[in-house]
Amino acid sequence: MAQRRPTPLQEVEAAPVDDAKVIDAQFKIVSARTGKRRIFWSALIAIFWAALVGFLIPPAWIVFQSIGEYFAAP
Repeated sequence: MAQRRPTPLQEVEAAPVDDAKVIDAQFKIVSARTGKRRIFWSALIAIFWAALVGFLIPPAWIVFQSIGEYFAAP
């Protein structure tokens, strides 16, 4: 999905509203993934998929060979 172009904004000084409540809050990031943690997790997933593919190729190869032998036999 293409990103929209940014909308240019201009700051305008406005008079404060009487009896308006001002919300002043400080935010804290509670569960941010650090770079090392993300790299470790990505490497772990990559190793899992590589192992899965590595363990599935030999049995599939044997199945294909047996099918080929079945059809090649006179």
